Amino acid sequence: MTGKEILMRYNYHIIVLGAGSAGLVVASGGSSLGAKVALVEEDKMGGDCLNTGCVPSKSFLRSAHLAAEINNAASLGLSAVLSGVDMTLIMKRVDDVIQKIAPHDSVERFTSLGVDVIKGKGILVDEHTVRVNERIITGKFIVIATGSRAAVPPIPGLADVPYLTNENIFNIQTLPEKLLILGGGPIGLELGQGFRHLGSEVEIIDIAPHLFPKDDVEVVPLMEQILRSEGIILTLSAKINRIKKNGDEIAVVIEKDGITREVAGSHLLVSLGRQPVTKNMGLENAGVKPDQRGYVMVNKYMQTKIKNIYACGDVAGPYQFTHMAGYQGGVVIRNIIFPLKKAGIDYSTVPWTTYTRPEVAHVGLTEQWAKEEGLFTDSIIVSLKENDRARTDGDTEGFLKLVLGRKNRIIGATMVGNKAGEIIPLASLAIRNKMKATGFMSQIFPYPTEAEIFKLASLAWAKKSFKPWMKALIKTLLLR
Repeated sequence: MTGKEILMRYNYHIIVLGAGSAGLVVASGGSSLGAKVALVEEDKMGGDCLNTGCVPSKSFLRSAHLAAEINNAASLGLSAVLSGVDMTLIMKRVDDVIQKIAPHDSVERFTSLGVDVIKGKGILVDEHTVRVNERIITGKFIVIATGSRAAVPPIPGLADVPYLTNENIFNIQTLPEKLLILGGGPIGLELGQGFRHLGSEVEIIDIAPHLFPKDDVEVVPLMEQILRSEGIILTLSAKINRIKKNGDEIAVVIEKDGITREVAGSHLLVSLGRQPVTKNMGLENAGVKPDQRGYVMVNKYMQTKIKNIYACGDVAGPYQFTHMAGYQGGVVIRNIIFPLKKAGIDYSTVPWTTYTRPEVAHVGLTEQWAKEEGLFTDSIIVSLKENDRARTDGDTEGFLKLVLGRKNRIIGATMVGNKAGEIIPLASLAIRNKMKATGFMSQIFPYPTEAEIFKLASLAWAKKSFKPWMKALIKTLLLR
């Protein structure tokens, strides 16, 4: 069926539901390759990342981490004091950054690319038909990219108190006196530490016994010690029983070690994970079945069981990162446009970073994960204290860990450090190119840089793997 024949049967080649990171990639990619594309968005263009996630949170953290540096200025020989925090100006800057990036994701830009942007909630009528408001449109392919939103569990009393999520916390205009955070995941940790740096008291409550459960075990004691040393209260292994108003404060009733007690604060942030946006959009009408948690189930080509319907981004999982949404969107558009040479998704080099200070970055397999898969052979850890640039910058609380598989190839890496998120792509490259642990020995790094820690890791591995008989042999050869 030719493109013209398709458009005689359908209004569009591709209908994209959701204008977040994944949907925008599919819409722009499809249109640039000649497809007629409809992009349906109920709320703001750019989705969670631009409006309530990555962009505002990192803009906020820029101010917060600068405050931490000012508070630590004496260690660098400077007499500097943080004399005040103006939350109105901080949040104005956050909004300014959003507004500067917004044109790239705007209706106007995508219209200029040839995409029909339709505002409203898209509801599936069948496998080729979508209703938006009172309008009916049809497409040969439909791509579900409706994203996710903050999960708000039915905790008794929560609905009766004012609470914050990532969707409204960047609207506050006064610094919380004490911020209670439910959930010790990336959002809770990043924002909790940020508000602590600005001067708020912060208590993080989580049912898990430790933070960073998905990262290598060496991360846990280091980061928990750092967060506690900054004055953040970590209340872990705690069950949240209910929420209640306690005068002007909000109280969280928790159970820990068999003892029930109340924790009170001026503000409450709910950061208990994400949930996919799939309710009331007619999935059942098209034969698309979500899993028990509401995520759209897809195969390795990002197809649902209805072959002309794809899903990508947070709504499909398993990783809820902007860069993963963009990657999945690219796979979807390739498989739609070039169906005879489909690309399968590859999660072997998925990077993630928690933007605390220091950052915690990871790619590939953790040691525990590698052991479970039967792929682990060894690992090597190098402290940032051994890196000259880290010493000059006072960034020595951290490390690089390389996880090795067969033939001593790098199959995973974890880094803790203030620049970890910027440096970890070196490990992605190493995994993708099946580099061995010694692979960075011949790499010439600018001196001094923290990226040079990869070369230090290669040298450390070479030293570790150098057997006594090898030394004896070299000594014999040199003395001949």
